[in-house]
Amino acid sequence: MNRDLFDIPHHANLFALIYKAAVDLYGENGAKAADEGTKLYGQQRGARMAQRAMKDGAPLTMENYLLYGEWTDKNGRSKGYVSAKTPVYCLDNTVCGWCEAWKEAGLLEYGKNYCSYVDHNLVKGFNPQLKLDILQVLSQGGDTCAFRWNGFALENEEREAAYAAKKAALGGRTLKDFLYHTGHLLVAMKQALTAQLGSEAAEKIALKALVDYSLMYGEEMARAVIKESRQDFTVVDY
Repeated sequence: MNRDLFDIPHHANLFALIYKAAVDLYGENGAKAADEGTKLYGQQRGARMAQRAMKDGAPLTMENYLLYGEWTDKNGRSKGYVSAKTPVYCLDNTVCGWCEAWKEAGLLEYGKNYCSYVDHNLVKGFNPQLKLDILQVLSQGGDTCAFRWNGFALENEEREAAYAAKKAALGGRTLKDFLYHTGHLLVAMKQALTAQLGSEAAEKIALKALVDYSLMYGEEMARAVIKESRQDFTVVDY
C-alpha cells in the first residue's frame, strides 16, 4: 500500500464514520463516547509533540507547540491567512480540508464535533498550562476557523526570521503521514469507546465504521489503516 495515497480526507472521513457508527448504534451515549475519543486522540498527539520538544531541550511554549506540529497539508486542501501577528498570533482558515471532506461525503453532521475538541486537547496534551482560543469554526457555520495562539506573537521581522529558522532547522522530522494519523485515530477512538461503552460496543462501532470506510475507499485502504493501528502511538521515534 502506497502511504502517500493517504491524505486529509481519509483521516477526516474515518473520524466521521466512527462518530456516525457510534450514534447509529448507541445514540446519545455513543456520541458522548466518541467525543471522549476525540479528546483522547488530541491529547495523545499533543503529548507526542511534547516528547519531541523535550528531547530537543525545547520548552513547552506555544511557539514550540506550533513548531512541533505533526502534519502538513501536502496537497493544499486548506487555505487561510495570518490575521494578526501581535499581540497574539492569529490564524484564520477560510477553507478546511476536513470540513470539505465531510461535506463532499455527506458526513458533516458527524464530523463537526471533531472541531469542538481536537485542537484544544492537542494543546492540553502538549502543555495544559497553554491556552488556545478558537472563536469560530467553518464546520459549525463560522466564516473561518479562527485560531488565537495565546502566548505567541511575531513582533517584528527579526522575530519572524528567527521563527522561520527554527522551523527550517527541524527539517520536517516532526511530521507524520496521514496513514499514521489515521491509524492513530482508529486506535484512540477505540480506546475511549471501550472505556465509555465497553469492549463489545467499541468493536461493533469500529467494525461498522471500517465496513463503511471500505465502501468509500476500498478494502486495501481499510486494511492498511487496521495494520497501521497496531502500534503504540504514545511514544515517539526520536
